[in-house]
Amino acid sequence: MKTFTLTLLCLLAVTGLFAQKIELSVQANSGLFHYSGKSATKQSFILATNPNSGNYTNNPYGNNNGFSYGGYLQAQLVSKGGFIAGAQAGYDVLRSKADITGVVPVYNIEYLPYANYTAPQPVSANGQTYLKSEFINFSPYIGYRIKTAKIKIDLMPGLDFGFSLSSREKGKATTADGSKTTYQTNVDRGKTPDDVRLKFGAAAIYNRFGLTASYAHGITNYESKIIGGSPEAHSELIRLGLSYRIF
Repeated sequence: MKTFTLTLLCLLAVTGLFAQKIELSVQANSGLFHYSGKSATKQSFILATNPNSGNYTNNPYGNNNGFSYGGYLQAQLVSKGGFIAGAQAGYDVLRSKADITGVVPVYNIEYLPYANYTAPQPVSANGQTYLKSEFINFSPYIGYRIKTAKIKIDLMPGLDFGFSLSSREKGKATTADGSKTTYQTNVDRGKTPDDVRLKFGAAAIYNRFGLTASYAHGITNYESKIIGGSPEAHSELIRLGLSYRIF
């Protein structure tokens, strides 16, 4: 937030030099979020470490979209020629989804004499796991305003800097065998890496109200600390929202 404040002060300082006006807006958005890359998965399975608790998803980085949402404060300078320079700061809740196709009851491992163990066999199951991550987000951008008779269209390429707050996995799946046993996960995954994303945003503005849309592709590898192989998971986010210009 300090970075956003400093950016806003700099924008105010140069307003008199080249800007026609400064605009301050509030925004609310919803969107779709998922992970891409070699380590992202559409399907995973639950490792049942205990019949009642301690379960977790083998790979929670879902390649299926989950519902996400956030809120922002935006400040931008608009020059007489239509040039835009601005920044957004706000809060995001990002959720990805992986379908659960099996449960591995690792608490049933049988240790045998003179052998390692009997490997547990997965049980077919149906369910989903959601990985919910919370971020404070800062997004500087430059762009251009296109004016029509009644509507202004802002084109805003820039960057997303997501500062991680927390991450939690929640899942639920029911076995497809005769027992119909339901397994759940509720695991604190700690903070994910801080994320950097390439972003393109646009807004259609009528009077003080606007419709906003953006796409952001992460360049941060969430699996960079995994040793061995070439693990890779990147964020992808589509936002759609509404804005209101305060002044």
